[in-house]
Amino acid sequence: MDTLKKAGAMLAHLDLFHHMLDLRGLLQLAAHMEDRGDRVTLINPQTITLIGTDMHNDAQITTTKGATIQATTAYRVLQSLKGHEAPEYAVTREELAALNARAVAELGDSDALRAFEATLTRISAPTDPAAERPAGASRGRRAAEPETSTTDQPAA
Repeated sequence: MDTLKKAGAMLAHLDLFHHMLDLRGLLQLAAHMEDRGDRVTLINPQTITLIGTDMHNDAQITTTKGATIQATTAYRVLQSLKGHEAPEYAVTREELAALNARAVAELGDSDALRAFEATLTRISAPTDPAAERPAGASRGRRAAEPETSTTDQPAA
């Protein structure tokens, strides 16, 4: 199977990858809060407000490590993790970390991850039957036998 076909097989798992990326964003937000000394963040669909020694409010947060977290994405993921609708979510660093840990555990036991594993197994399997044979097995029997002289006369 060539690389393009293998990449195409991954398209079925885009939702899984996006979900994992969104969860990673919340982990990065929690780490950023810790770096800044923030205790609480308020997240609504338009803004993320970090509250600590100072207050920072923006539609997106760029961490000191260069990751960008969008308010709309963070809000949607928190809504899913908390399991209820609210105009705004307030979370501490510890709660954010706990929500992420629970989500990762659930993801690890999900049908989506099992389907991804099956795809990886399928595209990792050798597709060339010659590649599965042991060395030397592809040679014909005649080539594997030692050469014998067809004449009884010694070489001159």
